[in-house]
Amino acid sequence: MSIKDILVFLDDGAANTDRINSAFEMAQAHEAHLTGASLASMKPIHAKSDDEQVIMRMSDKQAHKLANDFSEAGKAAGINAISMVIPGGATSSSLTMAHYARNSDLVILSQPDPSRDNFTRLQSFSQNVMLHSGRPILFMPYIGTRKIGFDRAMVAWDGTPAASRAVHDSIPLLAKTEEVIILIVESKKQKELKKDLLAEGLIKHLAHHNVSARLMRVAPGKNDVPTTILNKISENEIDLLIIGGYGTPTLKQKIYGSVSTTLLKSMVVPVLMSH
Repeated sequence: MSIKDILVFLDDGAANTDRINSAFEMAQAHEAHLTGASLASMKPIHAKSDDEQVIMRMSDKQAHKLANDFSEAGKAAGINAISMVIPGGATSSSLTMAHYARNSDLVILSQPDPSRDNFTRLQSFSQNVMLHSGRPILFMPYIGTRKIGFDRAMVAWDGTPAASRAVHDSIPLLAKTEEVIILIVESKKQKELKKDLLAEGLIKHLAHHNVSARLMRVAPGKNDVPTTILNKISENEIDLLIIGGYGTPTLKQKIYGSVSTTLLKSMVVPVLMSH
């Protein structure tokens, strides 16, 4: 298993540079091809005009600048990188991104920033790419990342098909970490299910892929599951979280389960999610 093609989203947000640098780091580590994609209809942060035609021109100009700057930066860094500008409005651009993502091993998106005007669009964009691409998505925090490269990863394991998909999609990244923790939050719901999560089997399976992992079982106490996970991320200095994504095409608004939704809103480290 390997990562040989990476698709990364480009915008004018504060974390764009961190996201690009992380993509460059991963491309170098995995000897992967890298493609940057900007949206022709994404309104720039500095756009103040109310004229739709003016905003459309500004958006298109910015998208091409982002794409060109990415290609030049890739060339300067010795990365095999190309770029593209995706046309269309909110829905069509997300479906086009998902279409291109199907030929990638990993897609890097930005966590939507609730303080920005485009929050709703980026949230919908992320959902569509997740739902229609069939590829693992690495969400990067809009506050930026504290480091580039992943040393300590945590898998939020609940034994579901989505979690299994996320773990297996992340094996190339896990193989380059120093430590992997399989976290099981023994919530009331989990106990009621009385389900064998086969966690020890997962650890053995990862070992067959040269990934060394250890099991951590915790009781949430008075905290909910997302808060418990966030606490364990902080306590163990985790810099990558792996979690499953949920939903069906007929339940687009529920593509994320309650746990993953909360974690994406309050994420402090990159989160890899598969659907």
